[in-house]
Amino acid sequence: MEKVLDDFVSRDTKSFKWRLGRALASSLSGFLAGIIATCIVFLSYFDLTFK
Repeated sequence: MEKVLDDFVSRDTKSFKWRLGRALASSLSGFLAGIIATCIVFLSYFDLTFK
C-alpha cells in the first residue's frame, strides 16, 4: 500500500517559501493523476461497451 501511495504523492525536495505551497503542489499532482486515471477507465469502459 505504501508503494501505491508513493506513486500518487509527490516527494519533492524543492523548498517552498510557505508550507502551503508544498501542500498545494502535492495535492495538485495527485488530483491530475486521478483525472488521468479516471479518463482512462471511462474511455476503456465506453470503448468496450459501445463496440
